[in-house]
Amino acid sequence: MGADNVDVFQRLVFSVPSLSVQIPALAGLSLVYSAIAFAAITAFTPIDSAPASVLPVAILLFLLPFAFAAELFPRTLSRYPRTWSYFLALTSQFVMFVYALVLSGANDIGNAWSIIWLCFITLYLLNILVLVISTGIDRYKRILLVSLAEPAALIVAFYAVGGGGDLGFSTYRHVFAFASLLIAAAFLVFVLLVVDYLIRSNTDVSAFELTSGILRNDRASLDLGVEARPAVETLVIDNGDRLRLVAPWVHPGPLGGFGGGQLSGNVIDALNEDGESGFFVHVPCTHKEDLSNPEDATKILEAVSEPTGVTQASRLVHEDYGEIEFYGRRIGDKQVVFLHGEGIDDYDTGVFMRDVDEDEVLLVDLHKHDLQDGPEKEVLYGSAEADRLKAHFDDFRDGLAEVPVHDYAAGFEVV
Repeated sequence: MGADNVDVFQRLVFSVPSLSVQIPALAGLSLVYSAIAFAAITAFTPIDSAPASVLPVAILLFLLPFAFAAELFPRTLSRYPRTWSYFLALTSQFVMFVYALVLSGANDIGNAWSIIWLCFITLYLLNILVLVISTGIDRYKRILLVSLAEPAALIVAFYAVGGGGDLGFSTYRHVFAFASLLIAAAFLVFVLLVVDYLIRSNTDVSAFELTSGILRNDRASLDLGVEARPAVETLVIDNGDRLRLVAPWVHPGPLGGFGGGQLSGNVIDALNEDGESGFFVHVPCTHKEDLSNPEDATKILEAVSEPTGVTQASRLVHEDYGEIEFYGRRIGDKQVVFLHGEGIDDYDTGVFMRDVDEDEVLLVDLHKHDLQDGPEKEVLYGSAEADRLKAHFDDFRDGLAEVPVHDYAAGFEVV
């Protein structure tokens, strides 16, 4: 698969497990961490806790605050992937567990108090640092606010359930502890802003914008091309008969049997073997994504997966923006979107997907053109037209997200 300026920078590959893995892990680990922390505190401190407290502690301290933050971040930081948010929650949950083990070694109430508040400060600073690196420094005010959600939930649980207000400390000590948390966060952001300013003033490049662009493969931040290893999306629809649609992020090629031109035929033939039904669909991309070898169809097929089925889907939604129209449905918490641009042949991959996670949406170019006398126009990434089409795409997705779902049998997976 082709890429622009592929030789000018070292690619950083960043991937996290799917939500189907992370969400159960968050719930399961909350029980594991709570049980181990309970055993450690019972063994090394004079506190005599009842075993029945393991489950409430797991829910109130090791699950709810982190699940709340995981859902909040993508809703308040536009286009921040939920997969990343849950991965950050899992990391924070582990940090909380480590502090719980350290807490079991405290020899007096004063040390325990310090450890607890150091834990809150660490979680707050961790969230700020990760969100700044992955989304950019320009939104630091919003990041400061939303990053506080997780430690704030833990502080509420600490005072409401853990008896934080009954430890005999003065009001000043409580106020000072919370002020220390805010001061530490402000100091961290100040340092990050200074670092970004020094780098930007000498290189005219924002270090955090560049880093977040690499992580998100956002070509608007990089303008350095796209990852050469394409994603392969698989959609399975079951209406009594199963149909498997495969959407690799490559272009079929210019001529059958030449270059990657036979790719679609090879994939379609393989998908329809042994009584199965399947088809190769065209994602919005250009001939820069042609594969050089038709045998690469084997690699595409190796990445075709068996998605986890869901039982709900929405009705088909259509929106015509004049220069482009979209058709879309929700399948569970995923979106399947078809597009058609009259007079447009192909689109650079970054036009629509530069900040969109393939785990969230399957985008298909209907390519409804005359095969012999169709348009040759390509929409280039970074052009004014590309920005307009991207705005239409984002608007359509936002509307589609509000459409209710109903019982259905389908599945969606990305490898």
